[in-house]
Amino acid sequence: MTETRFDDITMNINFNIVLGQRATWPELLARARETEVLGFDGLFLVDHFYGLRDVTDPTHEAYTMLAALAPFTQRVRLGILVCGNTYRNPAFLLKQAVTVDHVSGGRVDFGVGAGWVEREHEAYGFPFPSARERVDRFAEALDIWDLLQREERTTYEGAYYQLLDAPFAPKPLQQPRLPLLIGGSGPRMLRLTARHADTWNVVGAPEEVAAVNQRLDAACLAEGRDPASLVRTVSARINLLASAEAFADGVAAYRAAGFRDIFLPWPRTEAELPVLRQVAREVIPGLRAQSPRPRPASAQTPSLADLDSVTEEEVRRAYAAVRAGPPRQLLELLIDHPGERFDGASLLTRLGLQRHDEVTRGIAALAADLASHGLARPWNESQLGYELSTAHATRLARARDRGGTT
Repeated sequence: MTETRFDDITMNINFNIVLGQRATWPELLARARETEVLGFDGLFLVDHFYGLRDVTDPTHEAYTMLAALAPFTQRVRLGILVCGNTYRNPAFLLKQAVTVDHVSGGRVDFGVGAGWVEREHEAYGFPFPSARERVDRFAEALDIWDLLQREERTTYEGAYYQLLDAPFAPKPLQQPRLPLLIGGSGPRMLRLTARHADTWNVVGAPEEVAAVNQRLDAACLAEGRDPASLVRTVSARINLLASAEAFADGVAAYRAAGFRDIFLPWPRTEAELPVLRQVAREVIPGLRAQSPRPRPASAQTPSLADLDSVTEEEVRRAYAAVRAGPPRQLLELLIDHPGERFDGASLLTRLGLQRHDEVTRGIAALAADLASHGLARPWNESQLGYELSTAHATRLARARDRGGTT
């Protein structure tokens, strides 16, 4: 078992406020503004639909509220600590997060977990499968989130989630993906964290989370990952706002346990608010590191060429690569009917197919065949169907006439 390398992960210590969303809009806005003015590094909400201590506490939806607060801040990182995968379709959840990334100018951390509050699922009719299945679903969601952010189109055939030739735009402002924060402490969740995450979060007292932190080190090594490359963060279970001394002592204990960043709740009592302001002015500056928080390195995705920008020979080779069956049939139909738009229902009839997804799979396969020769999709796809322009149809027809078939 390796020890956490504190010089690597604690030098850039960040302090984040978990604001929650169980207050009125004016109050939440005031708290968000003060969080930034006080110099905290992050502002996070929670993914719950009722109160923590009283289920009747009015509670706003997390990403809707985060989007509302984002324009009133300029610097703090933003996120949800953490979104339960069981509450939303994974593609929809990512769409919410990417939208707020654009609203905020690229400041969203994508916090996710497998989902855990059974009563909340019961209350609102969300299915609550076994712990094993929830983690299985989460593993598929992690793959989907990565693909949607990196690929122009995504097809995914999982046991629980299926995506078919799914476009996803805009991409996040942060490239190649939103920084991924995973919350969890079970053995499988630690392995997934080691495999996928940029940041890990766990809840507990210092002595509790220290042991889990060491298990994450082991999971990283099992995945062939340097443990020091994964940022460790903790949601404090001890009251850090009892006094300035309690704050300093508590942070020291968490740092000794191997944690770089601290998440603490917005003051829950009137007596804690002056302490928050005091530690922001007097304690945190002495703990804060000078260098900025690292972000995932960017990556370049190879681009495909437009049909107008390639040679006749390149068009001929790309045309010849199209496989027989629906891909070839779809291409021929579009070539022979330039400027005409076909929806899925009409293509089903014209091609003698049985299910709508056969059309989409055929289009995806056709696009993949053209992409294998560096060619982008030459047709337009809208909610009304598919259309090939006269100019593009002419170039493809010329390739066909010059022996572009295999």
